[in-house]
Amino acid sequence: MDFGSGITRSTSRRSWQGSLGSDSGGFTLIELIVTVVIVGIFAAIAMPSFSSLIHRNSVRAAADEFYDLLQYARAEAVTRRTTVNISADVDTTNIVVTLLGTNGTDTRLRQVGANGLQTGVRINSEVNSVNFLPTGTASTSACFEILFPTDTSIAAQYISLLGSGRVTPPTAAKPDGC
Repeated sequence: MDFGSGITRSTSRRSWQGSLGSDSGGFTLIELIVTVVIVGIFAAIAMPSFSSLIHRNSVRAAADEFYDLLQYARAEAVTRRTTVNISADVDTTNIVVTLLGTNGTDTRLRQVGANGLQTGVRINSEVNSVNFLPTGTASTSACFEILFPTDTSIAAQYISLLGSGRVTPPTAAKPDGC
């Protein structure tokens, strides 16, 4: 203390200011920039793998949904003892399941939206309409290829429909007869 001026001075600092002469323990601007650049590099490396993962999951989800839709149409034909049609517009995945009635009294049972099963996924087949009869049999045999056409690195999924009405679960291996 200085007794000469009559004013006392305190050299203590508040706790939030830290002690005198010590590092503050924070980050410098350079350290922060380096960290952001490293995170950006890792993100750029991971992005293609992440896109492929999304596409692969979209194909698998679309294949599972289409398989369930075929099973549903067959079950409805047997349960209602009438013919049920499942059809898709050419070059789209807009799929409609319709209960075929007599005298033109068709009833739409289910429809997958105009954008199809999954965005970007396509279903290829030589058949665009199948009738399931009351016995559970199908009017035709068919093979359906579900793929992501803009990403050729993604394996297609295949679903086979036999004349007996049996629908094989989605698989990456192309079944016999496809």
